[in-house]
Amino acid sequence: MPLQINSARRTAALVLALGLGLSACGGDDGGTDAASGSTTSSAAETSATESSAPAAPAPSSATEAAAEAVTVNAVDFDFELSEDSYSAGTYTFEVTNTGNMPHDFIVERDGAEVAGTEVLQPGSSATLEVTLEEGDYFFYCSVGAHRANGMEVPVTVSA
Repeated sequence: MPLQINSARRTAALVLALGLGLSACGGDDGGTDAASGSTTSSAAETSATESSAPAAPAPSSATEAAAEAVTVNAVDFDFELSEDSYSAGTYTFEVTNTGNMPHDFIVERDGAEVAGTEVLQPGSSATLEVTLEEGDYFFYCSVGAHRANGMEVPVTVSA
């Protein structure tokens, strides 16, 4: 009898492990995923993930309630933002490269990078969560000379 119990436990553990492994290796579902890594700084807490990355645990409901979603379309030498004014708080930037060239989306304050996505190929997207404090920022593309060619947006965050 003990042999059957151990065998059943091993089988259940194997089935559970395989199920977890398969769910972690899932493909792109077209949605946005939580970040698999994060970088923090004194100015903001940030994270970026391309939509093909494996999902991580969902953020707390307090974070979800506080974050305002902003749609960003990166087109050749321009950003199209769904918001044009910002108050201090947490924002989730849903960045999609709708252009024909690679782009990224960088948030800068006082000459220092606060947050940014990886370089996105045409058709790719990423989600970036940033806590913006009161002050002046630039949203820009750091690929090649894109910023010098006008791919930047000055932003003032109010209290």
